[in-house]
Amino acid sequence: MNPVVCAATVDIFLSGISSGEDMLVICNVTAVTMDDRRRIIGDAGIAIDGQKIAAVDSAENIRKRYPDADLLDGAGMIAIPGLIDTHAHADQSLLRGLGDNMHWMPFLDDVVEPYLAKRDPADGVLANALSIMEMIHSGTTCFVSPNVDPRDDYASLTNVIGDLGIRAVLGRFTMPDAGPDSEGVARDTVAAAASVMHRWHATQQGLVSMWFGLMVPRRPGDTDHPAFYRAVANEAREMGVGIVYHFCSEIEDSTYIEDTYGVRPAEWSRDNHALGPNVLLINGCWVTPLEIQILAESGTHLAHSPVANMKMATGILPVPDVLAAGVNVSLGTDGALNNNSYDMFGEMKAACLLQNATKRSASALTAQTALEMATIRGARSIGREDELGSIAVGKLADIVLVDMRRPGTYPVHDVVSNLVFATSGSNVHTVFVAGKKILEAGRILGMNETEVLDKAAESALRTRRMLGLSKPGAGPGH
Repeated sequence: MNPVVCAATVDIFLSGISSGEDMLVICNVTAVTMDDRRRIIGDAGIAIDGQKIAAVDSAENIRKRYPDADLLDGAGMIAIPGLIDTHAHADQSLLRGLGDNMHWMPFLDDVVEPYLAKRDPADGVLANALSIMEMIHSGTTCFVSPNVDPRDDYASLTNVIGDLGIRAVLGRFTMPDAGPDSEGVARDTVAAAASVMHRWHATQQGLVSMWFGLMVPRRPGDTDHPAFYRAVANEAREMGVGIVYHFCSEIEDSTYIEDTYGVRPAEWSRDNHALGPNVLLINGCWVTPLEIQILAESGTHLAHSPVANMKMATGILPVPDVLAAGVNVSLGTDGALNNNSYDMFGEMKAACLLQNATKRSASALTAQTALEMATIRGARSIGREDELGSIAVGKLADIVLVDMRRPGTYPVHDVVSNLVFATSGSNVHTVFVAGKKILEAGRILGMNETEVLDKAAESALRTRRMLGLSKPGAGPGH
């Protein structure tokens, strides 16, 4: 690692994030609570006491109840729960635009794997900082990064997360070396991963969670390790953490499992201890009715990434069918390499349009369901529905204020429709995580954004040279 570059990366952060220690009342907002009754409260007040939501009621009642609280006037704003991106490769922002027009195997072989093999860990931290900057600007307060490289600088990475105040579920990529499967190899591999995970899990005042990022067979040349999968399941259960991996994403990996093992991917996962309530599967574009039933019976969750799936032509998860079967489905952006954006508002809209078009029904996936997938269902996917995903008393105060006073989001006949079909990240005004304000009037607190962009431009030049790529029509700084 280059300590000078790494130190410069860390220096982009400044003091200034509010402590969240005092009682705060957000008043004069429309609160889209996503609570059990899915209440939408006009002229609402939300009382925040430290990290948690103390009360949600009319603005008048809240002001009477807390007369000495600090006030934040949210006139013209919509308050929503912080968005939860359950599939976000946050280390890929420096590759934005380099994966266009590629299917998944050249995408992995020609860009992702060479980049990871040669990347300076400091650039991994910088990429995460740039991604988090975009996420915060677009109302995301928690993300799941499913394949965090074991070679990454975890100290600097978790510091970035803590300094910026976002929540992160880091799926520490875990896979044994190629070779015969054995209980001993499985035990040693999982113990080594768990040692790292224990060190960083629940750090940065609880903002960082460490999960197992599992690798399963997807194409010829991939190896099979039944003892390892069983060991991961046992260790995840002991640690009380989750497992996340790509599943049935492309026709090729789906067919490979079936041809090699004689079973469908969900059957393979079930037989290898890789399903359950603490498991989050990514994509599932080629699931069959049998597999949907298996996922529902096992309580396994699915993360749907419609923009990346469409862009890479990988397939379509039949979301209405999966939801109807009782499977919990959340939303994810995937990454800047194959989505080119981390904007969850765009993901909600795309999810509805994709299902409506393919099902030939204008109500196949409603705006209400898409918003649930980005909030309360996202919280359920990471096992934190009791703390996150809705604006409700006792939950952590992860709240986003969306400014509707824009030509593109006025008038507001149906607030949920406007949020899903008309809003983008540019409408996000203020963001709280655990009662701490991390974005105010569209400005991230505690971050020198210009310096991040400058460093990203410098890194982009190095990255293209490193990968032997040329990009015509490059923008400023390139």
